[in-house]
Amino acid sequence: MTPMFLLEPEQYKVRKATKKTAAVPSADHFVAQVAAFWGKDAFYLDASGIAAPAGTQHPVIAIAAAARAHGLKLIPATPLGAPAAYTAAVAAIVQQDQEGVALRIDLQEFTSAATWAPTWPFPLAETDLIADFGDDIGSVTKLGNIVQTVFQQLHAGKDWRTVTIAGTSMPANFAGMQQGVYTIPMETLALWQMLHPVVPYRLDYGDYATPPLGVIPPGIVWGYPINVRYTLVGQYLICKGVKTRGSGAVDAAVQLTGHAQTIVQQANRNRLTGCWADDEIDAIAAGASPQGLLHWVKIGVNQHLTLLRRTLP
Repeated sequence: MTPMFLLEPEQYKVRKATKKTAAVPSADHFVAQVAAFWGKDAFYLDASGIAAPAGTQHPVIAIAAAARAHGLKLIPATPLGAPAAYTAAVAAIVQQDQEGVALRIDLQEFTSAATWAPTWPFPLAETDLIADFGDDIGSVTKLGNIVQTVFQQLHAGKDWRTVTIAGTSMPANFAGMQQGVYTIPMETLALWQMLHPVVPYRLDYGDYATPPLGVIPPGIVWGYPINVRYTLVGQYLICKGVKTRGSGAVDAAVQLTGHAQTIVQQANRNRLTGCWADDEIDAIAAGASPQGLLHWVKIGVNQHLTLLRRTLP
């Protein structure tokens, strides 16, 4: 299992000084977080969304240097057509670290690989190709058998170091959903299950651990609905709550306890023995403190990854 972090400007900040500690530069702060929560195993980093001021090195250079100093294995990731400063920085990191590179492409780029692959600046054998459909996976699955043909005919399919399909069918911020309990098919998983037995190369699986792919929309303020996601086999279970302020508001702790009880009562829950998240949910349903939404993000990610790791071949 290898995570990819999509680093945006609002997430890349200096850790401010306190009375007891000095300020920590952005690169060092980010790397320290990765080291604390992931360790020294390999991870991908796509920092192409961060701009480099004119005449300066891209910040990913500093991140790679900090990762190197702490013994972390960073593999740079990039989309096609990334800004020149970022592309140059990725090339410098690849040359120095010799860990290869990840390339994120959409469906159109996947189908036209024969056109651009000959000019791709890195050996295919050192490139992890990721067909990243984001939250547009529904549009891809609607293409039916065409998708199967496209994947079977991937240019130089066996020459890439790895090939992965990734995406999510989770609605961003659960927009348009009323209070209640829903199940949503894991369309990326269903697509991978259809494709991986019929393509002439190994096809890996990837999806998004957290629902929103972009920044929080404007107008989202404290008091927003209390929502929880839980992964069933082949489905996402969504517990859609209500606001904690205004008309019809319900305290967040009350809602989170109710969400835990809803999950426990699911007939097809498939509780995982030894899974920290499932233990937490059971305890909360039985009366333990539900804590806050950040805790539930951890629960959702832990249970999601544990289930996938135990069920995928």
